[in-house]
Amino acid sequence: MISSDTTQHEWSLVKSYLLLTFIQKVFERDSLILEESGMLKTPDLYVEMVNAGVDRTGILLSEIKHEFNKYHIQVLDIQQNHSGVHATYISKGNKEQFSMAMPAFRKEMYERMRAYLGLSTSMPHTAALPLLEKHRPELPNNSTSKPLRIVERSLVTSSLAYKRKTSRPAAFAASRRA
Repeated sequence: MISSDTTQHEWSLVKSYLLLTFIQKVFERDSLILEESGMLKTPDLYVEMVNAGVDRTGILLSEIKHEFNKYHIQVLDIQQNHSGVHATYISKGNKEQFSMAMPAFRKEMYERMRAYLGLSTSMPHTAALPLLEKHRPELPNNSTSKPLRIVERSLVTSSLAYKRKTSRPAAFAASRRA
């Protein structure tokens, strides 16, 4: 009989594998967007920071894969939909299922991404929330501001969307100067 500690450890390994895989894809996509956008004056600085996150996730994924070999775990299938992330894996010859609701998965992804980028994970996460009245900057009386629009989007986009050949603003500008 398998102890619940072993099962919990295996479940934790699969969960970490899924989170790291998704985070690495997000970091790689974001790095490519930052690099090719042509919108930043110093993209190298931001790309370097995000690439450090890619490196950290790569090291951790390597360690997880080592643990997979040690505990005879193999992930067969990963599915993502609006309800959550689901994986089928084999553990010691038995086919198992892992599921995590999307809100919890996103929250943990965000926490880990902050940690891998060297940011504090104990701060309140207000990036998508409006500032409290006492923290809002005072605007001159004659200025008008538009409210921010919050857009719901998938955390992971197919890498194929970023591999297609498109005209890149930075590359285009550089080729015109040559």
